[in-house]
Amino acid sequence: MINKPTKPVDPERGIIVGVTGGIASGKSTVSRLLAEKGAFTINLDEIGHELLKRGSPVMDELLEAFGPDILDASGDVSRKKLGAIVFADNAAREQLNAIMHPPIVQRSQSEAHRLVADDADCVVVIDIPLLIEGGRHHLVDVIVVVTTSPENQLQRLLERSIEESRPLSVEEAQARISAQIPLSEKEKFAHFVIDNNGAFEELSRQVDQLWIEFRRLKTL
Repeated sequence: MINKPTKPVDPERGIIVGVTGGIASGKSTVSRLLAEKGAFTINLDEIGHELLKRGSPVMDELLEAFGPDILDASGDVSRKKLGAIVFADNAAREQLNAIMHPPIVQRSQSEAHRLVADDADCVVVIDIPLLIEGGRHHLVDVIVVVTTSPENQLQRLLERSIEESRPLSVEEAQARISAQIPLSEKEKFAHFVIDNNGAFEELSRQVDQLWIEFRRLKTL
């Protein structure tokens, strides 16, 4: 684990941690391990998935931007259909981000600030894939970037797509990876870098150390 200086933490409230990295790099696993240690976790992907369901406050904007063919039989937005559009077209992806990011960030920030205001000792972890790309890194106290090799990233993404019953081709998976800025660029913004190229035990050891560092920040 790489450790860089953080900005001062307000002793009167808890810490907001942004966990980010590339797709299939292991962000959610790191967030889950932190939750097991007592952190409150907010998953932006889950908020985004909710916003793709029928009746969502952004549904009209999505249909106007991408057309009714993005819907599945239940009336929800099909992530596979939408993904096929936006990962093949930069302009479409930017349009989707412009629709989805504001409500996602607003919900996550509102919840995070409520939690840290209520408990000065708490650690709130926001699992946020596009923390750097979206220019949201200033909204958190601590930035954790989870990295892995391009080969691991591709393999994990392919395996995950099969597990979720939405199998991707190698080309589709690579397009999703390429749509994000390189992990090496994200590392420049990080206070802590977690290397997820080894065994789970090694990842867990790094998270143990990360938790110690979070607690230390509250005593400075």
